[in-house]
Amino acid sequence: MNLKNRILQFIEYKGITVQEFEKRAGLSNASVSKMGDNTRTSTLDKISNSYPELNVSWLRTGEGEMLTSSQASMEQDTDARKGMIPFYDAETTGGHNGRVSSSNSTSEMIGYIHAGGWFAGRETAAIRHVGESMTEYPNGCILAVREVLDRNLLVPGKNYVIETSEYRVTKRMQHGSSKDTISLYSTNQEKYEDGRLVYEPFEVRLVDVRRIFSVLGYIVNQSGEFKLIKI
Repeated sequence: MNLKNRILQFIEYKGITVQEFEKRAGLSNASVSKMGDNTRTSTLDKISNSYPELNVSWLRTGEGEMLTSSQASMEQDTDARKGMIPFYDAETTGGHNGRVSSSNSTSEMIGYIHAGGWFAGRETAAIRHVGESMTEYPNGCILAVREVLDRNLLVPGKNYVIETSEYRVTKRMQHGSSKDTISLYSTNQEKYEDGRLVYEPFEVRLVDVRRIFSVLGYIVNQSGEFKLIKI
């Protein structure tokens, strides 16, 4: 089995398409089909950074296990973690009072949130939401989100977490004034005395968008706290 076949084996394990794999790793189309044992180290580094659970040594040589030891251990605990969402040290906001959350946080996984069967098998992450511009999400709640890898599947009128190099916000998305932009709206229609919206819509160029996450729902209990299970 050569390097290309090992990558295909990992893709099959992940349950994704080759195109999704390439896009998430920042590779050009059909890159996987051209891979061999002489594949550049920089390409393998991109794959490793995007899929840290993949054992790079196995990918290079075929020796050892496909998954890192930590990931293999997590796989053994799958049954025990059903209904749990990985919780990341990241924050998104609706832009409360002009503030937006920086996207420069470490975004490391710090634990798991028990969500029962609400979002079973659909989520990719859980992050904290702050602010009051999105009325459907309580300030301080935890959002269950899933990354959208194919932007052709974006649905106008749905809520998304939009991440650029400068900020991360939760907004309702609509088509922009051109095919190269998207418009982001708040659901809080509060106005100033002069009639202007407190949370005005704004446009973002698609080229400036680093990642987009579809919002699946949120997790919060009556006391405003959530159940976090430490790693």
